[in-house]
This record gives sequence, C-alpha cells and structure tokens, in this order.
Amino acid sequence: MIIAQITDTHIVAKGQEWKSLSQTQIARRLKLVVDHLNALIPKPDVVLLTGDAIDDAGMEGYTHLKEILKLLSIPLYIIPGNHDDREDMRVAFQHQSYMPSEGFIHYVIDDYPVRLIGLDTVVPGQPQGMLCRERIDWLSRVLQENQEKPTLIFMHHPLIKIGQKLLDQLNCHTPEDFEGLVASFPNIIGIISGHYHKSCATIFGGTLCFVAPSVAPVHYFEKASDEKTKIIELVHPSFVLHKWMGGSHLVSEVVQTVEPDKRLSIEKNLKE
Repeated sequence: MIIAQITDTHIVAKGQEWKSLSQTQIARRLKLVVDHLNALIPKPDVVLLTGDAIDDAGMEGYTHLKEILKLLSIPLYIIPGNHDDREDMRVAFQHQSYMPSEGFIHYVIDDYPVRLIGLDTVVPGQPQGMLCRERIDWLSRVLQENQEKPTLIFMHHPLIKIGQKLLDQLNCHTPEDFEGLVASFPNIIGIISGHYHKSCATIFGGTLCFVAPSVAPVHYFEKASDEKTKIIELVHPSFVLHKWMGGSHLVSEVVQTVEPDKRLSIEKNLKE
C-alpha cells in the first residue's frame, strides 16, 4: 500500500498570496503537487492532508483549496492544523463520509490493508498542539478495537522536539504516559505529522515518528535559539510517499516537485 502525505499547503483566498508575497505562489505549488501525484506509477492508494490546509483564510480559503484538490484523482483524507478552522473545515468537507458531524475532527479509515487513524491535535487560537485526555481516550478505544491490523496515525503537530527553540514550543503537548500508550500497540507502524515545514524523523513509543516537509515554502532559522521566523526559503514543494510492503515496517520517501521544464531527460547511447 502506498500512502501519500501532503501537508502545510497554506492556501489563501483566490487572488491572494501567502504572507502577501507573490513569490510564494502558494496555489501554484499545490497544483504542481497534485499533477505530480496524479502522474505517479504506481499511483498512491490514498492522499493524507495533515493540516494547515489553508492559512487563516476562512471559507474563501477552503473554496480555493477544493478548487485545486478536485483535480486530484486519488482518495483524499484531511485533518485540521493550527491555521485551519475546525468548523469551517467541517462545513467545507461535510459531504465526505469520514468527516464527523461534531466535535474533534478525527476518524478511522478501515478500507485498506493499513488502518488509518486521523487525529485532531488543534487548540483553537494557539499555534501549539495538544492531545488532551478526551482525545487520548478516544484514540485508546479505537486502537483497542483492532490490535492486529497494521495501523498508521496521522496528525498535524509533531510529537517530537528537534532542538529548535520556536518549533519545540509548538509541537504536540501530551501527558507523560502517552508514549507508553503508543508502545503498548505494536501494530502501530508509524505516526506521521507536518507543521515544521521540513522533514525529520525519530522513534516514539517504539514506532516511526515522521514529520513531512511542506508544500508551502520553508521557514529558515539561523540559530537554534531563534524565537521568530525572519526568512522563508522558496524550496521546491514536497510530499512524502509512505510505502507499506507488509510486516511492521514503513518506508518513507520524500519527493520534491519541480516544474516540468526544469526536468532534464538524459539518454545514454552505449557503443560497443
């Protein structure tokens, strides 16, 4: 099974640009990723959008987002990030069968070889995330329902710290016993997230904890002690292919998307 992950698309209202900078070309970046995903062979089974789908843009942002995503030919599942509005997202995607009608936007998709659990880590009005006792209890219940099937958890805020002061303040805050809960379910093959706009990985609770790079440009920090973002880098928009090939392991590959005219075809003529 191939699970594509896109994150931190930060779409704004049509006609506007992220950070009010035309160079960010935020809608164009997502369109490139959608085209790239559609052209993959083999094609991913699902696409997970792990939050910050829009950038505090309200329903206008979700309308623009859906206009771009309607071109995607792969099933899509979405969860909120700190720049999303939970209720606006619910309205925008209300016709999707997985979307809960109230409460936190988390759910279970059990239609594939890997069980997918979307987890809502948003704290309204705050940049950091949280798994409160209510959310952890929900997760524990659904994990107990099937302790054999390989399971992937996807969320917006990372569980890990990476040694950068600002980002480490904005990760997902959890009780001390949460890692032990994860470790008690060996069928969890990974926990994937976004939020940092760059890729990093470690082990959490005995399983892969992978942070995906963003579709939007990347925040640059000169020093680990920086508490503000002063620069963004216009790197290529990226996504991740998480490949489950059986067993308890997940292989995660970061893919950069570039304009078609920036790709060079190389042909070698070998003469005997």
